[in-house]
Amino acid sequence: MAKQTSITWESTREDLNVCRQKNGNIDFDRYRRAKLKSVEKHTGIPLVVYATDFLHAEKVKACQGQVDIDLSDIQGFQEVTRDLPDGPLDVLLHSPGGSAEAAESIVKLLRQKFNPVRFIIPVVAKSAATMLALSGDEILMPSSAELGPIDPQFRLADGAGSFVLTPAQVLIDQFRQAQQEISKNQALAPAWAPILQRYGVGLYQMSLNAIDLSKTLVKQWMMAYMFNGNAEAAKLSDAAVDFLANHNAFKSHGRRVDLTELQNLSIVAHDIRTIDTELWQHVEEAWYAVEHTFQGTGVFKCFENSRERSFFRIIKMVIQAIPSGQQALQEA
Repeated sequence: MAKQTSITWESTREDLNVCRQKNGNIDFDRYRRAKLKSVEKHTGIPLVVYATDFLHAEKVKACQGQVDIDLSDIQGFQEVTRDLPDGPLDVLLHSPGGSAEAAESIVKLLRQKFNPVRFIIPVVAKSAATMLALSGDEILMPSSAELGPIDPQFRLADGAGSFVLTPAQVLIDQFRQAQQEISKNQALAPAWAPILQRYGVGLYQMSLNAIDLSKTLVKQWMMAYMFNGNAEAAKLSDAAVDFLANHNAFKSHGRRVDLTELQNLSIVAHDIRTIDTELWQHVEEAWYAVEHTFQGTGVFKCFENSRERSFFRIIKMVIQAIPSGQQALQEA
């Protein structure tokens, strides 16, 4: 029988507030682990959480932006999956994305041991995190949650001492525009020179390769898992990656891809609230428990399973003297 209570950030905060250690401090770990266990108890499937605190600007600044998917995440995934049994796995995913190559390594690690794999998206999984989700056999998410485009980005100097993320497709289009305009009028070459100098050697071909890699990886995963056994697997996978990797259609890498759009692409994605209301309530509680941990501690990356094995990346705090002779905490 489904729970009748409404799950909110405030209701879970009140529950957390009475979950205390012997010294009186809030016991974030005990509270969060109890909620993760509740998800597995309901499904009978081990749960792994991979979440980063990327929506809190101060935390992102304090950890120097290390909230993206990168190769260091392999250690976290190894830690929280090593003792789980072979078989089905649920992954609660919350991430802005990051490296496609790192996503490939994570998928390889998971798929050597687990099948089927189901990704649960409570809020956001963008870019390379969308790629991760598409390596699953199934995606569960509420209609409020979102994925995003999978077109790759390059981190380029902006000429003012900082950096800007530039879509690979924009670099390709600009290079081709320059090529066309200069071929028609050589007098335009000096005007294009400062722009083209930013590209560096091989950036045009690197952009082409990056787009091809993103599309190729996702197509391979979808054919192997989500569309496995479907006679139209290749056609469906091509349609999905062509849509999701089309920067010129989305106009922005941060655009929302919602449940309806995924379903229109025949992606195996379901509204978790309607197919299993009780599961969604357990997931909500688990997700809020993770959020409370982010807000109340220095954790900015969370790897954890429903059997109390965890791996965290935490902002280090150091004590520094200040001119007044007082002491202050500073994030390092």
